[in-house]
Amino acid sequence: MAKGKVILDKATYRLIIASCVRFANARIEEEEWGEIYGILIGYIDKRKNIIVTEAHPITHTMQKQFLLKVSYDNPDYVDAALIEEEAYTKDPPQFIVGWFHSHPGIKVMFSSDDIRNQLGFQTNNPLAFGIVFNHVRLVRQVEIAMRKGDPVTQLNNDVGFKVFRLKDPSKGTQASYEGVDFEIKDVRITPELIEEAKSMVSDVTRLLPPGNLVEHAKKNIEIQKAKIKEIYTGTEAYIKTLVKKGETSRITQVIATQQKEMERQILPMDHDITKLSEFMCYVEYKERGETLNGMRELFRDWETFTYQITEQFNKLISRF
Repeated sequence: MAKGKVILDKATYRLIIASCVRFANARIEEEEWGEIYGILIGYIDKRKNIIVTEAHPITHTMQKQFLLKVSYDNPDYVDAALIEEEAYTKDPPQFIVGWFHSHPGIKVMFSSDDIRNQLGFQTNNPLAFGIVFNHVRLVRQVEIAMRKGDPVTQLNNDVGFKVFRLKDPSKGTQASYEGVDFEIKDVRITPELIEEAKSMVSDVTRLLPPGNLVEHAKKNIEIQKAKIKEIYTGTEAYIKTLVKKGETSRITQVIATQQKEMERQILPMDHDITKLSEFMCYVEYKERGETLNGMRELFRDWETFTYQITEQFNKLISRF
């Protein structure tokens, strides 16, 4: 293998999983699975290892005339330049050290297009590299065969990606490539890590759709709010019935039971919002401003709602 180990951290690994799975997962028809493209920021240490400090999803498969492909538009070049400009002000100065993209449901390798992309990175930086991730490889722990019908290769504790670098960039598009050693510096690659990664695939599949994230989250929150409101109004109506019947001794127990049911409904959404707060750093760079602002507003609204509905239940208790 070529010199220059790639060293990334768990946060970068999770970002790669999330940003790739968002556009290719069990809730999307396989024919509609999209690839993603992102850049990796870092620096080269004294041992010629590449230390990855940041990862930024940039774009995904979109219609380009008559083809579906992943490619930069002008705004993407601007975003990449802004990211690198900010990175260079850090200590030590950092820059784009490589890129990552997905091969959803297909073999983890460099295609001819990938070799062309890699040339752009490696011509300027001989140690630049590319990461290729496939969520199917991670979830099923198999290497997909090159040709349909060929046997797959069983894997063990595989993280779902490989790192590649061109052997001789001077050969241009005819250059071959090789694997590069890598390390996830703050964890060991254990069965527990793989299970955690698989769990993240499930969470992203459920919570991070390819479309408008704010609208998706708003819809889910409104559904949950409606269920909780129904619990309160149903409780209030039932209490009025008990009062009419003269069965006021049951009211305290009824309120306590329904309050627990309300809390049971609140808890999953609280859990999802915690995850969504983390997931916001996994969206594409161009989405972040509008998406983050919209999500923060939704989260504040949910917090206000749960506080107010809890207070309404407390007032019911004090009334009886």
